[in-house]
Amino acid sequence: MKHDTTVTVLRAIGDDVRLGMVRALLHERKAVSGCDIVESCASLTKLSQPTMSHHFNKLVEAGVLIEAKTGVAKSYQLNRALLKSVGININKL
Repeated sequence: MKHDTTVTVLRAIGDDVRLGMVRALLHERKAVSGCDIVESCASLTKLSQPTMSHHFNKLVEAGVLIEAKTGVAKSYQLNRALLKSVGININKL
């Protein structure tokens, strides 16, 4: 794995909000809607929709989350393989 990828992933999850989003997905084995992720994290419900979109986009751009679209609805899944490849033990997040 390239150094740049590791730095990108660490920067993406280095934010408290984004780390909370990743933690919300740790126990999910299938894609989860963005709304469900927000509802599962009380700290996220205080954020505006544009702010949440920004955080989702940062995680998707870094490859931490895999995004799927169905119409206008988006769902997300943790990219466990990428996190493992950069040396992150998701069980310790």
